[in-house]
Amino acid sequence: MRPSSSVASSGDTGAPPRMFFIPFPTPGHALPMSDLARLFASRGADATLVLTRANAARLGGPIARAAAAGLRIRILALTLPAEAAGLTGGHESADDLPNRELAGPFAIAVDLLAPLFADLLRSHPADGVVFDGVLPWAATAASELGIPRYGFTGTGCFALSVQRSLLLHSPQNGVASDTEPFLVPGLPDAVRLTRSRLAEATLPGAHSREFLNRMFDVERATAGWVVNSFADLEQRYIEHYEKDTGKPVFAVGPVCLVNGDGDDTLERGRGGDADAAAEAARVLNWLDTKPARSVVYVCFGSLTRFPPEQVAELGMGLADSGANFVWVVGDNNNAQSLPDIDAAARGRGLVVRGWAPQVAVLRHAAVGAFVTHCGWGAVTEAAAAGVPVLAWPVFAEQFYNEALVVGLAGTGVAMGAESGYVWGGEALGGVVIGRETVAERVRVAMADEALRQRAAEAGERARRAVEAGGSSYVAVGALLEDVLQHRRRNQDGKSIGETRRDAAI
Repeated sequence: MRPSSSVASSGDTGAPPRMFFIPFPTPGHALPMSDLARLFASRGADATLVLTRANAARLGGPIARAAAAGLRIRILALTLPAEAAGLTGGHESADDLPNRELAGPFAIAVDLLAPLFADLLRSHPADGVVFDGVLPWAATAASELGIPRYGFTGTGCFALSVQRSLLLHSPQNGVASDTEPFLVPGLPDAVRLTRSRLAEATLPGAHSREFLNRMFDVERATAGWVVNSFADLEQRYIEHYEKDTGKPVFAVGPVCLVNGDGDDTLERGRGGDADAAAEAARVLNWLDTKPARSVVYVCFGSLTRFPPEQVAELGMGLADSGANFVWVVGDNNNAQSLPDIDAAARGRGLVVRGWAPQVAVLRHAAVGAFVTHCGWGAVTEAAAAGVPVLAWPVFAEQFYNEALVVGLAGTGVAMGAESGYVWGGEALGGVVIGRETVAERVRVAMADEALRQRAAEAGERARRAVEAGGSSYVAVGALLEDVLQHRRRNQDGKSIGETRRDAAI
């Protein structure tokens, strides 16, 4: 992965742009930000990824290989001020929290990173900062230095546009029940939702005004938005969000495509754990034995924690579907309560009780569909692989992502979840989708050739977007040029100031 001529072609003959990247500390945010940092380093930037120590250990391998290959890239690790926030147990990543009750102290600890990050910018000169949109303090950190800050949104422009409309216009307050559909106003398409499908911040009675004020503070402070998306997926919403916020959108994704087919893909998100490496080999070797497009891959990300009865219903539904499947149960998802899925599936299923190399799995020729919570990282990884989605949203903006994938893009089908939760609430939610529905939806999706074709075409468009001359490739160059223009203006301003000082002397 050698740097391209992006920086040189911008007309700037000075040093490469020095860019800092800081994600919220959890894999769903840190993984795409890590890919983003490598993407910009591959285009000639000097990239620094700022992580908590736990996530630095997980993500260090691909960064080290990129540096060894000649890219200007590094990790700076910060110690999370956990004790000052009343957080014990050494938790430095949100997916490591054993329960929802610790989310509050964890959020306080993350906010306490603000002065540490500002000091970091003062001691390490930077030309631009790409910050996680859920870290509003990063937008104002070291603002006196004149460094442009770009918000990495963590989701696509469709979901951002929906969320912004709900916060500004509150159409959800005008319906009589949680199940009555309402129109989300001001969007390019007629999008209808119910209150049962809304993110926590937009629910009646939530602290939506506080959330809206924080959103406006970030909008005022940011120089633009960096989005893990691509023009052919949601061009009208990229344009809509630019118009709505008055700030440019740089759609540079899918960023997972920065990973090749080698160690970066296999190691992505697991660090140097030997057991995880062995598990990755086990999964891929199992897939090698299955026919093309015969396997459904099932994973709900790092944060979802279903109750035991839902875990059992999902497992038995997969067994009943007749399809081959790889099911990532995870470390915290009541795996101990599983029935004997292997016996029920008669060799058609592989249960993974931990981590799996998701990008590599989705790219495998044997995989024909993806049951997912519709986190944006999972949605873009499926799009990049050309794999259809079976959407099972759980919380946050995941129902909005389902509306895009199922209703507009046509690259997915709904599993049937009708109600969302606040994060952690799903652990007490009982059975949302029973085994009969799971089996039926999987069978139908795996047999839908038109769905498979639409997903494959989306994958081709995603890959073209990141190639030289593609929309995402051009957007990376445009952001680099924007950073360099800010640097030139700062340098010109200093030169004028020095001239005036000399004249005064």
